[in-house]
Amino acid sequence: MKILILPNSFKGSLSARQTARILHRSLCKKHIVKSYPLSDGGDGFIDFFQTLYPAAHHAKCTAQNAFGKRCPTSYLWNAARKTAVLETARICGLGTAKRKELDPLGASSFGVGEVILHAVKRGAKKIYIGLGGVACNDGGAGIAEALGAQFLDAKGHLINLGAKPLLKLAKLDVTVLKKNLRGVKIYAVADVQNPLLGPHGSAKVYGPQKGATATQVRALEKALSGYACVVKKTTGKNIASTPGTAAAGGLCAGLYGLCGAEIIFGSDFLRTHLPLKKQIKLTDLIITSEGKFDAQTLQGKAPLAVLQAAATAKKPVLFICGQCDEKALKKLPRGLNLRLVCLSDFAKNTQDSMKNAGHYISAIARQIN
Repeated sequence: MKILILPNSFKGSLSARQTARILHRSLCKKHIVKSYPLSDGGDGFIDFFQTLYPAAHHAKCTAQNAFGKRCPTSYLWNAARKTAVLETARICGLGTAKRKELDPLGASSFGVGEVILHAVKRGAKKIYIGLGGVACNDGGAGIAEALGAQFLDAKGHLINLGAKPLLKLAKLDVTVLKKNLRGVKIYAVADVQNPLLGPHGSAKVYGPQKGATATQVRALEKALSGYACVVKKTTGKNIASTPGTAAAGGLCAGLYGLCGAEIIFGSDFLRTHLPLKKQIKLTDLIITSEGKFDAQTLQGKAPLAVLQAAATAKKPVLFICGQCDEKALKKLPRGLNLRLVCLSDFAKNTQDSMKNAGHYISAIARQIN
């Protein structure tokens, strides 16, 4: 049987690349297997591009992490295409931060701007930025500042980095930023469609994940609201309610509103870069995955593109997930031949499911005849 493996990551357990390897190893003795680890902007974004363009290599540099400490990092560089690929989680990530380090009001995305500038000086004409897993919630203001933007208070003084200082923001000067990004196209790849502000916005939905208390969430919302007003006045861009601007602590908002980035949702990004129709046409079974199957899976994440293409081609899909929200099953594409398997049905508890995800995934795969 010809099997196409298109896994997304199991956050906190396995990357998409690790999941692909486990499935491939478990199936290749009996079947003809092809695998492409997916990413909708979050974990594994660089791995996905490297699968498509093996000649690309990691360019090393240093940049500030979310808390102002200089750290080594890297991005993917494709010289032939003059294209750079960044993962925000690798630069100002939440995953490696200790609980006591979290500072939602002071953390900054400045380092992401530093890496963008490094790629631009290298000759990048296209820059893809995978958004997700960050420890900051400054709306991408730090990115813009690293690229040359000036954030000024009512007296014309520069304000500090972080979300809280945005409460004092009165004026923006993006002259140097525009000069630095002249001739460069930036793509912000988001895995959520939430807007920057409001009940489904960056502060209220994702602030607590970055350690924000209820009081800090209110401060974040107020700071980002003022920031959005100044951005609109300066560039004409509405970052407050544009879908996707909440992605990665609102970094997407700054990239869109100040850096001229085009927002691409994970499923659309996947359709553009991976020849899904061609690959699926030649396969007998598709296997995809996600840490949690819920409503967000069907709102622009990478597996959605897989499910839609499979439904169109009338190909069966095995969807392996850690947990499942059964309400989301009612919103699946019509005509889809789907079998959903949850690791939580096999594991002793959630901790066991996450710790031994590879074992359970391998066991599920070995049952495929």
